[in-house]
Amino acid sequence: MPQYVPILKSRAAEFWALKLANSEVIAGSRPVIEVLPKNGLQEDLNAFRKGIGTDWPNAMILTVDTGYLDQMQAIPGSSDNAVLWASRMLLEKGVTAKPVIRLRDDDAILEEVAVAAELHGHGACLRLGTIDQDPNVSEAESMWPHVSNVAALSSHEVDLLIDLRIVQNLRDVQRAARVATEMLGWASSNGPWLSITIASGAFPQTISDLPYGEPTAIHRWDADFYETVVKANPLLAPDYGDYGIWHPSLPPNVPRGPRPNLRYVMQRDWQVYRENSPPYGNEAMHTLCNRIVNSDYWPATGSDYSSGDYEIARCAERTRGAGRATEWLRWGASHHITHIVDRLTNLGAP
Repeated sequence: MPQYVPILKSRAAEFWALKLANSEVIAGSRPVIEVLPKNGLQEDLNAFRKGIGTDWPNAMILTVDTGYLDQMQAIPGSSDNAVLWASRMLLEKGVTAKPVIRLRDDDAILEEVAVAAELHGHGACLRLGTIDQDPNVSEAESMWPHVSNVAALSSHEVDLLIDLRIVQNLRDVQRAARVATEMLGWASSNGPWLSITIASGAFPQTISDLPYGEPTAIHRWDADFYETVVKANPLLAPDYGDYGIWHPSLPPNVPRGPRPNLRYVMQRDWQVYRENSPPYGNEAMHTLCNRIVNSDYWPATGSDYSSGDYEIARCAERTRGAGRATEWLRWGASHHITHIVDRLTNLGAP
């Protein structure tokens, strides 16, 4: 069965969802965590360390992408850059990890990737595709031999992540499927690889324009993309990656105190719930959670389905508080990760 590769952005909600994941999710997923630039290199890495905490699941291997940071800058008080600093930190915490590399990485970064990969003994992840450019065969063909040599990594030690980023309509799906099929052809001639994943995201950048009171269905075009590629019988069978309940772009600044909302995946759609806050505090979120619990989207196992579903059921029963935006994202992320692994395990499709 395909594995699930969620690409996440070091949000508190994502760390919460992964730490409380059940054994099926741990066995069926390989999360990629992007460390994002916000407050300066040292503070950003410290925030990542805090997010990992002390209770990371023992069996979950973490893939760490520091590519958005200034990876050429040495960490104050250390000769390491971000790649190696993160690897050493995770090793000290007992977290098994692997670094991300890109074809255009400087040789100095690739050399530190080689050290980081050796520290943990689980290889590295080669991520193809950028914010501005789809992966392409000619670049991979010309640059991978050099990257492999400098990073001291053979293909069988590397997870290949083919990232198409945004697919939000049929045209996007068709474009992405063509590129992914070409890249899988290249991969088949340059492997074997430790694993191969095709990834994309379809969730919108904002939900502020969606109506209140009833759920709005948002189609999971990323699932359509994956299915299109697999149905074409590519030379290699890929794993499935997405960006969870978020847009693939770097997160924008959002206003504090959003109206109660939940992003709740069910099969091939997200159901986005929003409630207009009344003057009597938590009632809107209690109402929203009650809508989910009494809907056709509520799983057969109810609150046992995921940690997020447990919290939704609790909120629907008006037990304790109704949470804030961070908690609402925790609940949606937990349900999403569990649901995708569930579908991949039992249906072979996301």
